[in-house]
Amino acid sequence: MYRFKFTTITPLHISNGETLDQSFHYTVFKDELYRIDHNKFSKLIAKKENIDFSQEINIKTIERWVRKYQLNIIDEASSYFVKIHPTFKAHLGNPRAQGKGQVIEFINSNGKFYIPASSIKGALLTVLGLVTSGIQAGPNANIKDKIVFYDSDFINSEKFCVYRTENRPPANNLICLVPNSIFEMKLQKNGNLSINELREKLSDYSSTQIKLALKKIVKYKSRKVQLKGADHFEKALIEIESIRLKNNEYLINVGYGGGSWFKIFMNIIPKFKSKSPNPRRKGKDEEAHTTFSISINNSLKHLGWCKLEIEEL
Repeated sequence: MYRFKFTTITPLHISNGETLDQSFHYTVFKDELYRIDHNKFSKLIAKKENIDFSQEINIKTIERWVRKYQLNIIDEASSYFVKIHPTFKAHLGNPRAQGKGQVIEFINSNGKFYIPASSIKGALLTVLGLVTSGIQAGPNANIKDKIVFYDSDFINSEKFCVYRTENRPPANNLICLVPNSIFEMKLQKNGNLSINELREKLSDYSSTQIKLALKKIVKYKSRKVQLKGADHFEKALIEIESIRLKNNEYLINVGYGGGSWFKIFMNIIPKFKSKSPNPRRKGKDEEAHTTFSISINNSLKHLGWCKLEIEEL
């Protein structure tokens, strides 16, 4: 059995596919976002309001109830709460942002957050250059090849925060696990997965991709005193590259928003249609080199970076 210990360097987001709407799925009070439990909310409204079911109950009605009974929701009808970052708070306070307060939710089970094994396995497969870590189909299938990898334990909601992305349109509001958080996952059975090979490739993959990305960024950097997005992107990557690791520690980028550059499989660099307004670039294929980023203490941070330790139990 092996223990995989992750320490987040930058915010980490793993989506559950749900997008939360302000004053319908969540409410914000002071510096915290509260996820509304609609079953509990329905019971609350049934007690507080004399509802005429012959009349339509539309979204505006629900939003009005959420605003009216906000403190009751916080005390009686929320499934979890997370902190909000100043960038997201400022966005909600912007009158031009009205109706644009959607938040992409982090994966959870009944309001309890965790890291799914499938997300980590995907990142490890990329590093290994494999399509699957499971039993190979066909006549040579062997049950001994089976890998058993567990989800993390539940992580306290106080370790999460809503951040707003900065450098890639459209901007997104994401619930993220905050930097310097630790979570562990156990590999019960490694099957056909070679831990020694994984360690070897982990020691090289991220540093190689960072070096390649830094080379690609050069042509996008500003030639003037005023810095461009590429300059801030470069600085953020150099900060990751300069992290001093122990002998048993590795850098890895996991989860959503880390950038396709750090999810390259078999050395094939994905290409996407450029969204640049520049006529010379718009609609043309460009190699992936970017990542979603957020600003913390006036410094750009890329999503998804972790330190990883692998320990045999």
